[in-house]
Parts: sequence; structure tokens; C-alpha cells
Amino acid sequence: MLTQNPPFPFWSVWSYFSTFERLFFLALGILSIYVLFSAFVTVSRLRKAMAAIGSRRNAAAESTIPAVRRRLARVQGLIGTAFYFFGIVLFLSLQRAHIIVDSSRAPLGWEILQNFEVHFIFAFNAFYVFLVLHLVAWFVASWIDRFAAKLSLPQLQ
Repeated sequence: MLTQNPPFPFWSVWSYFSTFERLFFLALGILSIYVLFSAFVTVSRLRKAMAAIGSRRNAAAESTIPAVRRRLARVQGLIGTAFYFFGIVLFLSLQRAHIIVDSSRAPLGWEILQNFEVHFIFAFNAFYVFLVLHLVAWFVASWIDRFAAKLSLPQLQ
């Protein structure tokens, strides 16, 4: 079916994806934009709060921590929900991998394995995006933890 070497980008097999897989990738793209936007907003709020610490306004900086932690928890919850949705879409599409609409002379097992190739490409690309989203969330969480540690230093209080 495909002639290039793996890993395949998802746009190279977009026409082979089911409707659910296409909708999932669109939703994952929207989630990715939201996660990146949320990370940018969180980091910018932390930078402003660090500037507030420098000018000895600790009360304003301390009120930032709960807000950014709630935002991070919401982002991590959305990533987790999208991961479960990915599992549902993957296993629903794998159920149709054995359906062959071809009358070629190739062995039936080979045709079924070629159908699995599209689902493996779907899974690889989704896992790659989830890895990137997880790393972004982890990076932001480490920024929040470093900021909270700076607030608890005794010379700042």
C-alpha cells in the first residue's frame, strides 16, 4: 500500500483513515493548540509574578499559584481524556481491519496486514503528539514548582 519507509506522517495516509480517526486528529490538533496557548499564558503569568516578587509584592505572586495549578490540572485532565478517546477510536477502527474489498490474488493474510498498517500509522502519530503534549505539561509543571519554591524562601517573606 505505502512505498516509503516508516514512520509515516499522518497526512500521507489521510485518505485511508476512517471518519472517526479524522475527527480525532482534528480534535487532537485543537487540543494541541489549547495546550500550547495555555502553556504560554501560564509561563507569562509566572514571569509577571516573579517580577512582583522582585518588587516585594508577595501577596500578588502568591495568588498566582492556585490559578496556574488549576489551569495545569485542567490541561492534564484534557490530555488524559483525549488519550482515552484515542483508545476508543483506535480499537473501534481495528475491528474493521479484517474487511477486504479487493479481488486480488494476494493472500488474505497479507491484505489484512496491509490494513493494519494504516491503524499503526494512526497510533504512532497520535502517541507522538501525546508525548509532545505531555512534555509541554511537564515543563509547565516544573516552572510552577520552581516558582512555588521561590515563594517559600525565608528571605522573601
